[in-house]
Amino acid sequence: MRKVIKNILSILTVSAMLSAAPCVSAAEAYDVYSYDRWGEAVPSQAGYTAERSVSGAALGTEDFSGLSDIFRTDSGIFYIVDSGNNRIVVANEKLDKVIRIYDSFEYNGTSLSLESPQSIFVSENGKLYIADTENSRILVSDENGKVELLIEKPESELYSAVTFWPRRIIADDAGYIYAVVDNITSGSVMFDSSGKFSGFYGANRVQQTSEVIKNYFWKLFANETMRKYMTSSVPAAITSFDIDKDGFVYTCNSSLTQELDSIKKVDASGYNLFADINAEFGDKPTADYSEFPQNSYVDIDVNSEGLISCLDYTNGRVFQYDEDCNLLFIFGGKGNQLGTFRQVSAIESSVDNVYVADSQKNTITVFSETSFGKLVHEATRLYNDGYYEEALTPWFEVLKRDGNYRRAYIGIASAYINRGEYEEAMKYAELADSQWRYDRAFEGYREEFISENLSYIVWAVIIFSAAVIFLRRFKKKHKEASGGHEDSASQISSGKKGDDEK
Repeated sequence: MRKVIKNILSILTVSAMLSAAPCVSAAEAYDVYSYDRWGEAVPSQAGYTAERSVSGAALGTEDFSGLSDIFRTDSGIFYIVDSGNNRIVVANEKLDKVIRIYDSFEYNGTSLSLESPQSIFVSENGKLYIADTENSRILVSDENGKVELLIEKPESELYSAVTFWPRRIIADDAGYIYAVVDNITSGSVMFDSSGKFSGFYGANRVQQTSEVIKNYFWKLFANETMRKYMTSSVPAAITSFDIDKDGFVYTCNSSLTQELDSIKKVDASGYNLFADINAEFGDKPTADYSEFPQNSYVDIDVNSEGLISCLDYTNGRVFQYDEDCNLLFIFGGKGNQLGTFRQVSAIESSVDNVYVADSQKNTITVFSETSFGKLVHEATRLYNDGYYEEALTPWFEVLKRDGNYRRAYIGIASAYINRGEYEEAMKYAELADSQWRYDRAFEGYREEFISENLSYIVWAVIIFSAAVIFLRRFKKKHKEASGGHEDSASQISSGKKGDDEK
């Protein structure tokens, strides 16, 4: 009997623990996790689930080889850079049918073939910008494959590299072209709309390590001969980039030794806007700092909603953030199953889906938004548009499904600040470990308290001041009275002394 009761209690205990834990999708081939307010990795619900894998054969063409890049237009058309087959495959919005294949282009009456192309960018007016890497050139073509502009290695003293191997390419609304080029650490190489070299843009900063500081110190005293043998400190090169609808350029780098500027949002002047908010990206170190994360970013994408998806080459993971760099979801991983990768190479996203290219599997994995992901994105969209109060309902629903979801606490704290409910805002800001929001809520609470109790505070100040004045006067009178008695006693004593002398 006791054994039966013990077994029943064990079953009930396990059931209670499972019901209290966040619901995690069992169908995923990778760990679904996030980070709580203490910076510890905790199980979380999946924001995306791997729906299917797309190969060349699935599209009705030959298999991809060395799949290097994908680009999705606003209308949903996909441009796939099949580097090993020296071609660009265009697929429909469902990613199940080939529309066109570019394997040659026309330029001034001659035919141009691609040689290991690595990247493509398509502008709103339909221009194709292609990084024709092994041919050491950039092609700008119309939709019919007619090359309008051919850009080769810049003839400039500012361009010191011997080679010109463009790896990634984008263009802005003004027609300026930006290219990530091998062996260049000065930023992306920039050209104007006519193909003229315009300099470099968005260079990373040098991380101030002990080795860098030591070299800088010794260079102050070293002569020219000694400097030749000293190692120079250079920033990490940009690996890839993307451009949003407002013209801001987002860059990433794949350096494992430099955390500085791993992900950037760069304005027209080349300044990193993320530096102002001390944004953090990727995995966090363990609580006891016994293990540090190894993240290197091979590609980055910003969708029409401002969501930032960073592709981690080392671990094959996707880290998705909102426009304020708050972590939303982590998914993917290393492996051979659907939803995991051997060697990630590129990422694209729409409002509902994320597309990841694998250059070893030579497939594109389509991740679709889950119901939980849809709820989080809805709340994030309302929040980013300034509808803080309208975002409260979905944020609370998010917490019902995952009580460790830090982004929800941040959203709720901001909504309460906007509503003027500062005590509640302080509570949720503390749960989110958001010092900035807590300070702002406390300031509002303090001002509100002073405003509501101003008359009492004024009367308290008046009474206190009157009490201080009364005490000072009382002490002064007491001192004067005591001083008068002392003088009288002194006179009496002097009189007696005079009589004795007589």
